[in-house]
Amino acid sequence: MEMTTLKGDALLQALNQAKEETKSGLCDVFTAKLERLATHIRTNYLTPTESAELLEQEAEAMKAQHRNDI
Repeated sequence: MEMTTLKGDALLQALNQAKEETKSGLCDVFTAKLERLATHIRTNYLTPTESAELLEQEAEAMKAQHRNDI
């Protein structure tokens, strides 16, 4: 594997690009998940309370996944 040495502005530009690509990827993942949850809520006629519980369960599942990935 060949390594490229970056200095100064080139390094900063590469880091900023990586940050923007990461943010864009995360946005895609989270918006897709929210869209799936919204579809599930509508399709199954969940009540506001059931919808809130579903969101809480998804949040906990995401936290657990993150903890397992560390």
